[in-house]
Amino acid sequence: MNRLKRAVANLKVGWNEKLFIKGARFKAIADLKFLQGDFPGVEMGEFSVGKEEMELRGEREIWKALFERVWRLEKVSFGTLEGAFGKSGDFHTKLKVTLRGTTAEGKLGAWNGKLGIWWVKREGEWLIRLIENLELKEMVCEKPFFSDVLGRVLRSPEDLERAQHSVHDQYVRDVFFTGETKFSYPRHYWNYIATWDSLDQHTSVSVVDFDEDGWDDFYVTARWGRNQLWRNRGDGTFEEVAQKVGLDLDGVCNCSLFADFDNDGDKDVFIGRSLERGRFFINVGGVFVDRTEENVIGGMPYWTSAMSSADVNGDGLLDLYLATYRLPISRPRNILATEFLTPEEQVEWKRRRGQDHPVFRLTGPPNVLLINQGNGRFSRSLKAGGADLWLSSFQGTWSDYDNDGDPDLFVANDYAPDYVFRNEEGRLVDVTNEVAGNELEGFGMGVSLGDYNNDGFLDPYFTYMYSKAGSRITKMFDGLEKRMYEGVKGNKLLRNTGSKFQPVNCEVSQAGWSWGGQFADFDNDGFLDLYVANGLYTPPSGTETEVDL
Repeated sequence: MNRLKRAVANLKVGWNEKLFIKGARFKAIADLKFLQGDFPGVEMGEFSVGKEEMELRGEREIWKALFERVWRLEKVSFGTLEGAFGKSGDFHTKLKVTLRGTTAEGKLGAWNGKLGIWWVKREGEWLIRLIENLELKEMVCEKPFFSDVLGRVLRSPEDLERAQHSVHDQYVRDVFFTGETKFSYPRHYWNYIATWDSLDQHTSVSVVDFDEDGWDDFYVTARWGRNQLWRNRGDGTFEEVAQKVGLDLDGVCNCSLFADFDNDGDKDVFIGRSLERGRFFINVGGVFVDRTEENVIGGMPYWTSAMSSADVNGDGLLDLYLATYRLPISRPRNILATEFLTPEEQVEWKRRRGQDHPVFRLTGPPNVLLINQGNGRFSRSLKAGGADLWLSSFQGTWSDYDNDGDPDLFVANDYAPDYVFRNEEGRLVDVTNEVAGNELEGFGMGVSLGDYNNDGFLDPYFTYMYSKAGSRITKMFDGLEKRMYEGVKGNKLLRNTGSKFQPVNCEVSQAGWSWGGQFADFDNDGFLDLYVANGLYTPPSGTETEVDL
């Protein structure tokens, strides 16, 4: 496969004795047919696919029609969608092809397609007997729609260095190249943070006009190091003011949510943390004052992954739902229960752990619903109306899906089904099976809602994982339970009929390993589009390995 990638990168997919057997055959692509696109600035097309097999002779024959349009390819990627042995011992693969580069006219080009390849073994080497183009589509534009302008909006090199520096990357490099860690832990249980996966410890960005000057500012939470608040000067540049206004918390901060929680006309902020309890800051004349102990009865939880606010009970005050995430895996064992839960919670934790399933219902910390009592004071709702869940929840989202005037709750859970709670006069009622049946059984990473078909009802989009390898493997077995297939088939867009959610069969499912989606009308055509963040881990330069995901 690597030889094939190199050949494509060199624009020479044709006869090569290291790739093909003598007499190898192919089905070529031919003319490019331009398609009517609806995204301004993008030219779209699809190559016709030949049906006749021909003997391979030249070095550019298979993709000649494409390579005549390409000047250079910067990215060549193949993904195996299917693979199976034939009766004669050959091996058939179906590949996903992703190409990025520059056209002969100097434009940006993206090409996506599928290939069928038949391999045979000759003297210990797998060579290609037949290569078949199944489809190949093209997208071309003059220039990128977005570009990084950070260097232009930060005035000093010191600000730019601070904004771009990743302490996490620095520590990864230290461990990778020296085998040593050069940091100390404020608390003994912070040793657990040295598990380098970041499922429950991540960074975030919140956009807010915190000083009410009419310009959007942004707040960056940090896993390592201090949080940063970048104030918009109004002239296209930013200055860092977190310490000045009291928001430079140090480490293990996952998320933040700005809103007027005390109804005094300015923005306050909740900050969710992992290895420490979250914090609540009241805005007092432009300075943020920590009022967590005084104003949050019962305290803030550890392991907050995401937060969302809504007026749950219709009293004119914003309430807060905190989704918590922590897999029950640690060194030392049981650190989650002993260090991060109250004695009462530890009893419930142990009870649930004795009944859970390691894949389909894995116990996590309880989610928390804080009810606003007025004047910026909050109390925990007893058992969160059933929405405490005791799972590993990545996100909770409020949205009035049934158009009855109050916010309902959607919760995306990893290693467990997702949930829908209907708001019935301030009481949250689990209606998951009623409205969605067993459609919500993937590994939930996020959930957002938007009226994609303009019928007046908000439709949920759950982000899961689309895995080519997982799809290949599950197809090899008959009789697997539905949850095994759901775990790898990708994201799910559900159409809201007013009383039920029905799955929509469209390409938004295959968006990789997704971590959340956002509806927005990016092309101003009156219909909501989707932006989906995906991937898992991008290692620092020089530390890449073959098993990075």
